[in-house]
Amino acid sequence: MKERVTKYLEKLIGKGSVAIKLQFKKPRKPSKKYRFKEDPLQEEEKYSPVKGIVHKFGNRVLWKITYRCAAHCQHCTRTRQIGSPEGDLTNENILSGAEYIRNHPEVDDVILSGGDPMFTVLDLMDALNELTKIGSVRTIRIGTRMPLHSPDSFKTKHFKELLKKMRCIAKKCQLLVLVHINHPDELTRKVLNVLRTIKKTGATILTQTVFLKGVNDDVDVLEKMCTMLYHNGMRPYYIYRCDYVRGLERFVCSLRKEQKIMTELRKRLSGPAYPMYVIDLPDGRGKIPPPLDFWKGTGVHSCLDFDGKKIKI
Repeated sequence: MKERVTKYLEKLIGKGSVAIKLQFKKPRKPSKKYRFKEDPLQEEEKYSPVKGIVHKFGNRVLWKITYRCAAHCQHCTRTRQIGSPEGDLTNENILSGAEYIRNHPEVDDVILSGGDPMFTVLDLMDALNELTKIGSVRTIRIGTRMPLHSPDSFKTKHFKELLKKMRCIAKKCQLLVLVHINHPDELTRKVLNVLRTIKKTGATILTQTVFLKGVNDDVDVLEKMCTMLYHNGMRPYYIYRCDYVRGLERFVCSLRKEQKIMTELRKRLSGPAYPMYVIDLPDGRGKIPPPLDFWKGTGVHSCLDFDGKKIKI
């Protein structure tokens, strides 16, 4: 995956944000010792029936609109794909994806992802148009980092059209925007203003975070971030253990350290400000919450996935 950083992020790095630099700049001497797989979640291998669609769980579908993003997060779970135009969906691909969802009425929840679907905003709007025609879809989620990567983009014509469309959708079904944020340095005034604008559409904003060694594996950092989000009307949703993806080895924290941080955060934060700590199981199925230190003597090096399969962590 090539390095890609927006001018906006470059300014934040220039002002001294180490946390943002570590997320977006390649290390000078990248490790050549890889222990992990390229696709440990087996998205393409097992769960992709048509281009863009990942159907891993019965009632919900992940729909990858593109492989492209405004900036490339060095900890991305899809480093094998990001930056490639091969993930862009043609009009035919969008119709095929919508037809798959229509033919599976058990799917009531669709997550639009990528890459970043807001980077290819016209394709995103086409997909939204199709989803609003499918009666069985009751919830639409849009996963993005665009407000953090390029907040000024939301002043453009196409983004104003997207926000207008989102207002219409939010009146008809549940609309969620899942914003990936890892550090309080990312919550600048510009970013918060964009997130407030999105919130005014009627969408609920949830946030997702990944534990990253050297970036946010610190209880004070995460407390500040979660508190800022909560006070600005956003709900910290998930905090993930970093996926075991090839090339991400340097970001993976000690599991024991993560447990201790999340235990302390539970003591410090209000309930709605506290994200659920999960591991998206490699070679398994499900986002499983590890036990915290309130339960002594509980092992954390293996668990059961949603199918009852034992997975080593």
